[in-house]
Amino acid sequence: MVLPALISFALLVFPALTARAAPCCAQTGSVPSLITGDERISLGASILNGSVIGDAPAAGGGVPVFRDALSTRESRSVLLLNAAALLDGDRLQAGISVPLQWNRIGSGSRDSSRVAAGDVSLTLGHETLPEWDYSVWKPRGFTFLQLTLPTGRSILESTDPAAVDVTGLGHVALSAGFVALKRWSVWDASSVIRLGRVFGRGFDSGISTRSAWSGAFNLGAGVSFAERFRLGGTIGVDALSALAVSGGGLDSAGAGRLVWTAGANLAWLRGEDDTLILGYADQTLFGPAYNTTLARTFSLSFMHRIER
Repeated sequence: MVLPALISFALLVFPALTARAAPCCAQTGSVPSLITGDERISLGASILNGSVIGDAPAAGGGVPVFRDALSTRESRSVLLLNAAALLDGDRLQAGISVPLQWNRIGSGSRDSSRVAAGDVSLTLGHETLPEWDYSVWKPRGFTFLQLTLPTGRSILESTDPAAVDVTGLGHVALSAGFVALKRWSVWDASSVIRLGRVFGRGFDSGISTRSAWSGAFNLGAGVSFAERFRLGGTIGVDALSALAVSGGGLDSAGAGRLVWTAGANLAWLRGEDDTLILGYADQTLFGPAYNTTLARTFSLSFMHRIER
């Protein structure tokens, strides 16, 4: 749950800051690599560390069960590298997001850990609503296509009893979405909507899965102060329909997954081209939530942009 947590703090860190200093840079999370400013290339790196503190069962009305000192200890750290560049020098762009994940799971006196690649995402974006002239209400808008590749290991491929080797969904996923950004002086707001398809596949073990739908919606807002700082907050929901599993002795219709993430972030514009972001995301504050673990995550991100 570390990667979804990043959605909640990094969506709209830069537009308000850049109104008074420099062009804004790429976003991360729900849109892994998308240029939303006036740069031609953006580069980013994020370090995230999250601890699972609760579980939301598939049944039970969406009420989470929090873990205690005797429960399984589970934490994840992620190094997330992002890059995006304009393809036509103006409105068409492409980006890539590459995660490296370190899982740690312990129960009693036994601990295990594993470092492995997560799922790589490729993004194709287009500035559909450019802001040629200032408007009080009209936002700047970007449409995007996002392809997620199963470079991480699925729970259905796990060979570890504690599933510490699971670092991805294990399926090809394709989604489309829209990002809207708006700024009023030192205040800013944003929204992201995404709808996608997770494609079924067959595994070497004889297990196969059917396709499922996915979706997400996020809202963010913030305020800039002291010329180079911004304080912001976000809330978002991420959903996945039931992923049916059959073969290999398994026959299950599966269960849908739903999780809400709230976050806060503090950004510092360092110089004209670099930004540092300190973030916190919490998946226990809002609900309901179903069929997922619930984590609290701290993150530190660095963004560098190269102007046009």
